[in-house]
Amino acid sequence: MSSRIFSRSLLALAALLLLSLVAGLRFPRTSAQTPRPVLFSEAQSTRAIAVDSVAKTREPFSAVARVSFAPDNRTRIMLFAGNLQLAPNEGSNVVTADAEDSSNNIYPLTVEYVGPVPDQRWATAVVVKLNENMSDLGDVLVRIYYRGAASNRVRVGIGYVGGGPPDDPGAVPTPGPIIEELGINPITAGTLTPDEVRTIIAQAVSAAVALNRLVTVAVTDREGNVLGLFSMTGAATMMQIRGGGPLQTPDPITGLVPVGLEGTRLPSRLGAISKAGTASLFSTSGNAFTARTAGFIIQEHIPPAVNFRPSGPLYGVQYSSLPCSDIKIPGLPLGLSADPGSMPIYKNGISQGGVGIEGDGVYGIDRDPADFDLPFEEVIALSAVRGFETPALIRGDNILVDGVRLPFINASEVLRPATIPFASLPGAVDARFPVRQAQPSAFTTATVGGILGESDPRFFPFISSSSAGPNSLTAADVNQIISQAAQQANITRAAIRQPLGSNARVSITVVDREGRVLGLFRQQDAPVFGFDVSVQKARSAVFFTRPDAATMLRTAGFGSYVDRAATDGLRLDSSVAYSDRAIGFLHRPFFPDGINNTAAGPFSRQINEWSVFNVGLQLDLIKTNLQAAIVGANVRCTTIPGLENGLQIFAGSIPLYKNGVLVGAIGISGDGIDQDDIIAAAGGNGYSPAPAIRSDRVFVRDVRLPFVKFPRSPNL
Repeated sequence: MSSRIFSRSLLALAALLLLSLVAGLRFPRTSAQTPRPVLFSEAQSTRAIAVDSVAKTREPFSAVARVSFAPDNRTRIMLFAGNLQLAPNEGSNVVTADAEDSSNNIYPLTVEYVGPVPDQRWATAVVVKLNENMSDLGDVLVRIYYRGAASNRVRVGIGYVGGGPPDDPGAVPTPGPIIEELGINPITAGTLTPDEVRTIIAQAVSAAVALNRLVTVAVTDREGNVLGLFSMTGAATMMQIRGGGPLQTPDPITGLVPVGLEGTRLPSRLGAISKAGTASLFSTSGNAFTARTAGFIIQEHIPPAVNFRPSGPLYGVQYSSLPCSDIKIPGLPLGLSADPGSMPIYKNGISQGGVGIEGDGVYGIDRDPADFDLPFEEVIALSAVRGFETPALIRGDNILVDGVRLPFINASEVLRPATIPFASLPGAVDARFPVRQAQPSAFTTATVGGILGESDPRFFPFISSSSAGPNSLTAADVNQIISQAAQQANITRAAIRQPLGSNARVSITVVDREGRVLGLFRQQDAPVFGFDVSVQKARSAVFFTRPDAATMLRTAGFGSYVDRAATDGLRLDSSVAYSDRAIGFLHRPFFPDGINNTAAGPFSRQINEWSVFNVGLQLDLIKTNLQAAIVGANVRCTTIPGLENGLQIFAGSIPLYKNGVLVGAIGISGDGIDQDDIIAAAGGNGYSPAPAIRSDRVFVRDVRLPFVKFPRSPNL
């Protein structure tokens, strides 16, 4: 078990995690060993320095693992200790642990790993499994025992932070020493401090008070981790999803609706978090987007409400980075948001995160951007980021897509009321999301094909397909494919980055025939949303190209879409190699794409029932599990193997072949979709499908399907 819970890559990452958690502290070195182990805490409190050993997130920790890493589904927590070094013949069984809650219940904790942290001789990692009887307890006091000697007790939040038993008499903080000569820079998802998070929240709430509005405010770091959630006294606790489609009456108890999501009622905090996370995951040093920007590029036409124009280039991206994803962990509670009311957060031109405001009770989308409406949520978001402004050059409204200027925010005048001190704000911090600093990054530095970038240790180094034989992808194949893609991206002219003449920055994923990720690589400063989307794209291409795609859809209960495809002459039996551009073309409410007064593609809802919250197969596949994940269930997005984080339906992937046999797919995301296509094609060079079976050899309703589309003058 210990080898699974604490893999070599995670062990290597522990050094960076530990440094990032205690960075900036300076404490005297211990001159002599004490007779008992010491659990390290923060410098100003007895809160443990601890991380989820799988998800690499900080407290509060869910008792049930968000990433199922063992059959028991219990969360594993990594603690850090000093004065603890096992003898050569000792195993982790010589260390025990327990936790005490506010009712003085004692919970034994199973110790599953004890070992040194690389390059940190003063620290030992201890991984404990939470007891099956533990739930949302709030603070518990945790200690370990070694050879009968008990450590100090440190505070750990289970379910939420706060409450719990009082500290032991005489308890003091026990921060670990920093070994200055290491010279390691901790990798974190931005550099926001707790005080900066409080400042942003205070500025938002002060603006809301000035406008006589009651709102919920969320702040996230660059990778979408929640750094604080504040609800004003009297703010609406619930909101309703409205995207312009037929509005359904939600169930009075569950808030759910029978078809799609139109009319669903959900907690307002989920909207605020998803708005903030959207600004975070979309924004980089070369472009800054808001939820308004996102809403502009996901509708049935671009510009929205202009007939006979193609669909938005990122049509379908709202169903990515979901809470049920096995790739982006943690995801956003509602995926990417299209509801105006967010702003990215910048420091010295570097993206740091986002702020989201929810207060009008509606989680929707701007269906008519030409009316230039002015939601108070945007006014408050703009005021919130005073001192953390986006550089003017990279704002979304300085970026054009096919000659169309993207929106950024309709509010132009910054409201500047006197900022109310944080302790006097009218409302409270949500105990589930206490104010904290930017969290440890999910990514570590990696170089592939001579290109410097980052990767998640779960997907690097690259691996071979579990299907052995000449017709399967080896680790060497994966390295070659990703290297070719990264090298092409490095010379491809970006579509959504400033200054003009910048190269594309993307995430690159290779999956095998079963949708298993064999390798994932991000160029430096690639937008984080592409991390999850690149996997979705690769999985979508290989799934629809599999010989059993139709059977798998029928078995999962989606046979009606198979029948509609068959009516259009599409058998989903591996006779056609589908790119994600082709899949998306078949998943639009008009077919051909953008041509009004035509029937929908076989995978889409018809236009009279369509909305961005009721798109067809993409949402139907994930709806049940998404709703379960929203309320805390540990489930993947679909029940279909190989589509664990759902489908994606905009361009940027192709299936891969060896010796004429389907072996996997490559997915690209992060820049313009034509750029994604050319990078995918370059990566797949030598592994491409035979021209005779490509989707652009197929006609549906007398219309040729696409395969890939390259930008004009693509290279720098």
